[in-house]
Amino acid sequence: MTSVPSRPPTVPYTGNISPASSSTSSSSSTSSSSSSSYSASDPELPVSDTMSSAAIARPSVDSTSRPTVHVATIRCLRCARAEEITSTDDPSLFGMVQIGTNIYYCSRCAKMVGYT
Repeated sequence: MTSVPSRPPTVPYTGNISPASSSTSSSSSTSSSSSSSYSASDPELPVSDTMSSAAIARPSVDSTSRPTVHVATIRCLRCARAEEITSTDDPSLFGMVQIGTNIYYCSRCAKMVGYT
């Protein structure tokens, strides 16, 4: 025998309803989903005096787009010498010469082949 989980009891809303949203006819209040509205002076809504419009308009540090940095191991096509670099590094700083997309020679092999 499986037990059916019981639902929590339905609690009616006891907050203030603005006069614009209250209606005498029950059919008009159920026909439109936007019939209830809240005003800024509603005591049930949280009020924050510390937030100003300037603080809201200012972009946060988290919202700025930063480049994603990846670590890659690049190898010389000829001698297989390996270097670990980040995606923002210049391969020439590590003695590697890029000869194509994701294809590198080390400076020694590039000199022997005549690439530099």
